[in-house]
Amino acid sequence: MNKKICRTNWLIQRFLVINKMRIFYIFLFLTFQTSLYSHQSALSYLKIVQKENDIDITLKKPLADINSDDIKVKFPKSCKNIINESIEQDRNFIIFKKTLSCSKNELYGSTIWIENLLKSDKGVVFDYKSDNYKISNYLIKASKPYVVIKNSAIPHRSSISYLKLGIWHILSGIDHLLFVLALLLLVSNPSTLIFTISAFTLSHSLTLALSTLGFIDISLFFTEAMIALSIVFIAAENLNEDKKTIAKRYPYLIAFIFGLLHGLGFANALFEIGLPKESIAASLLFFNIGVETGQLVFIFFILMIIKIFNKLTAKYNKTFSAITSYAIGITAAFWFIQRSVAAFSN
Repeated sequence: MNKKICRTNWLIQRFLVINKMRIFYIFLFLTFQTSLYSHQSALSYLKIVQKENDIDITLKKPLADINSDDIKVKFPKSCKNIINESIEQDRNFIIFKKTLSCSKNELYGSTIWIENLLKSDKGVVFDYKSDNYKISNYLIKASKPYVVIKNSAIPHRSSISYLKLGIWHILSGIDHLLFVLALLLLVSNPSTLIFTISAFTLSHSLTLALSTLGFIDISLFFTEAMIALSIVFIAAENLNEDKKTIAKRYPYLIAFIFGLLHGLGFANALFEIGLPKESIAASLLFFNIGVETGQLVFIFFILMIIKIFNKLTAKYNKTFSAITSYAIGITAAFWFIQRSVAAFSN
C-alpha cells in the first residue's frame, strides 16, 4: 500500500515538473519567435550632412533585409527634394542617397522620425553633422523612434557611444547569445568554463579588430551562415552522450575556433558605423568592452537560471539540457538554411 502511495506521489511530482518545463519552453518560444522572423536582421545606418540649406542623406540598409518593410525617414514637410533618390550596393548593404533643401531655421529644433521600426528591430544608428552641431552614433529604437536636431554645439563622446553600441549589439544578437548558452550547457566545470569563455572572447576580439581595420574581408552571408552552423554543432554536441568528443574534451579549443567567426559578425556592424580617425584604437576598444560587458551580463543571468532549475528540478537536469539543446539546434538550423539561401541568391 505504501509503495503504491509513493509511486503515485512520484508520478504526480514528475507530471508537475514536466508541465512546468513545458510552460517554460512555450514562454521561450513566444518570446523569441519574433526574432526568427524579425523584419530587420541587423542595424541600419542614417547619416545626414547639412551644408547651408542643402541636406545630404545616406541610408544604409542590410542587404539581407532587401525584401522587408522599408524603414522610412520623415523630415519636416517644408523640406523639398533637390536630387532624387539613388540606390547602390556596397559590400553587404544597399545604400539610398538623396539631397533635400531645408533652411537652417526649419531643421534646427525639428524632429526627425524613423517610421516602421518594430520592437524586435535592432534599430538605426544616426549621425548628423552641420557647422555647429554634431551627433555621432546615436541609436534610434522603436521605443523612441526619433531624434531632435538642436541649435548648439555639443561635446563629442565617441568612446561612450561605441561602448553603448557594443552592449546593445551583443544583447540584441540572438544568434551570438544562443551560442554562448550552448557553451554554458556543454561545460559544467567552473574552471573549464572560465577558460572556454576566455578563449571565445580572445578569438572574437581578434577577428573583430582585424576585420574592422580592413585586414580581413569575408562575405557577410557566408559568415552569418557559418555562425548559425557553429550553433548547430554545439547543440548537437550537447545531445551526444559520448563524453570523449573533441568538443567535450577541449571546449576552449572549439570556442576559440568558432569565436573567430563570431568576431567577423561583430565587425560587420562596426565596419558600417565606421571608426573616427582621431580615435580608432579607443573606439574599437570601447566597442569590444561593450560586447564583453553585455556577454558577461547574459552569462550571469543564464547561470542564475540554471542554478534555480538545478534546485527545483535536480532529477531532470539532463532533460532540461536536452530540450534546451534541441530548441537551440532547431532554431540555428533554420537560420543556417535561411542564410544559405540568401547567400546563394545574392
